[in-house]
Amino acid sequence: MAKRKTIPVETFASSSAAVALLKQSAWTFGPMDDQVYELRVQLATPGVFTPAKADIVIPGLPTLDGFLSFVAFQVALTEALTINPDMVGAFLGQWSKALRDSTLWIDFPLPLRPAQLGTIEIFDCSIGLPVEGSDVLIPAGAFFARGLNFETYPKVTDSIPLRRRVLEPYHRPLNLAHKLETGSGPTKLLDNRMYFSLTQEYQFYFRGDVSGVKRLLTFAREHRIGMGKKTTLGYGQIAEFELRCSTAKATLVQRVPNRIEYSLIKTLPYASVMAQRSHADSLLFGSPTFKVVNPLETWGAYKPPYWIRKHQTQVLNYGTLLLPQS
Repeated sequence: MAKRKTIPVETFASSSAAVALLKQSAWTFGPMDDQVYELRVQLATPGVFTPAKADIVIPGLPTLDGFLSFVAFQVALTEALTINPDMVGAFLGQWSKALRDSTLWIDFPLPLRPAQLGTIEIFDCSIGLPVEGSDVLIPAGAFFARGLNFETYPKVTDSIPLRRRVLEPYHRPLNLAHKLETGSGPTKLLDNRMYFSLTQEYQFYFRGDVSGVKRLLTFAREHRIGMGKKTTLGYGQIAEFELRCSTAKATLVQRVPNRIEYSLIKTLPYASVMAQRSHADSLLFGSPTFKVVNPLETWGAYKPPYWIRKHQTQVLNYGTLLLPQS
């Protein structure tokens, strides 16, 4: 059997003309006010949401701004190809290389309201909260609050088609008698499975242009753009979605049921949140002052595209508890 050739990324050249036409093809959106909206997304297939790449991946939660930024790029690509079909090579080359080279990614307009945390700008929206039956689960520390109960992550499974490959075993207490031959034979590239949640419904909170969000989601569903990773294998396909006005007053926090603490429902820069403690924006944090009572501090990204390294910094992960101050 002939060995399949890998096309180097350098084959796809970035075109300034393609970039200009893509930007001209981007959708524009309407005005945005202080109204909070709820978005309920029902998936036809489970979504693969992972906060980091590793040999054993921990399931994560979907990000609304991350997903819409991906869809917005696809919208511009589709519109530009319709108007300029003779430039298909340049457009697809730009898209292919943008997924590998962060300097070529284009930040298209989103129908989400920008918000300032000090000198840092974020999008005024939450992560997707798992919905199980009639309950919306709130991340609280390492667990999820469902009424009076605290549970581990909703049902999780693994799948052989989603195995990740690593060259050598690591983070494992193994004492190898000899070096493995990973290039061929029965030990060729050890397989480690990716784990993902079986949850098929998520709820988001956001401020922005609700008609614009609906327009992007409709495009995603019609063009089979799934949420999360491995969407080309059929994961994360959108079945239905519902948009409605919310009674919530804040988008970055949710009250933990039957407790006085709020839970952070979006990963945010550590320094920016800590600086907000004595003069917070009530529209974002639900209280003008608060204390951070269990910081889930890690290294990660806080805005799309989440895979770009320049967006990674010291962050407070969702599930961090905040105590409002009177």
